[in-house]
Amino acid sequence: LSYAIPYRLFTPGFLQASARYPLVVYLHGAAGRGDDNLRHLGQDIQRMLLPEVQALSPFFLLAPQCPEGDEWINRHQTPPFSTYDQARFRESDAAKATFEILRSLVDSQLVDPNRIYVTGPSMGGSGTWDFITRHPGIFAAAIPVTGVGDPSRAEVIVDLPIWAFHGTLDTVSPIANIRAMKRALAAAGSTRARFSELQGVGHDSWNHAYSQIETYRWLFEQRRPQDVSINGPVLKIVEGRAAARSEE
Repeated sequence: LSYAIPYRLFTPGFLQASARYPLVVYLHGAAGRGDDNLRHLGQDIQRMLLPEVQALSPFFLLAPQCPEGDEWINRHQTPPFSTYDQARFRESDAAKATFEILRSLVDSQLVDPNRIYVTGPSMGGSGTWDFITRHPGIFAAAIPVTGVGDPSRAEVIVDLPIWAFHGTLDTVSPIANIRAMKRALAAAGSTRARFSELQGVGHDSWNHAYSQIETYRWLFEQRRPQDVSINGPVLKIVEGRAAARSEE
């Protein structure tokens, strides 16, 4: 099976051949789905590319676009969303294709495999939880924003630095979701997860998470202690489709 998804890769303005740079994987929310390689490029991306963020550390930013009818985690449910049993849902095609892109970038670009991060809001927040629990050991840190995950999988990410954001008035993804993950991680013995409950904030907690410089300062401080392998069976990207290899 071949499955193509569009993506944008933003690269640092100046690269040294002898250096390796962080890679941030950004998973957009449901409204960004499509195949135009544009709808998923919103204010979050603009905030990540601000000069003050770039000044913290040069980094690659990968922004894949999930097609209509698919999700980062293949649940096909309607709000309000709640925690789920990961074992009941197969990995989505969009997620598999994203990991193929990720592997190709590690092979072809000056990416530091010990500093690969994942973040996203709403559907992307749920995707962030799913990516790190379905593929433990790949990411150096994660920032899930107003997402839902599987608390029973907390043990596999007990040592992963996580900073989760959630609004207390969120009716799309209720605050109970982040509290369930917090309890599960605490019970598993995690000391590297932090949780920001945004008082009086609804579903738009991404406006807070991605607008403060401290988010990025914390992110770029995280590093895996050793090299990791991200090889394995994947879905191939269809060659010759321009949108699947678009860079900016």
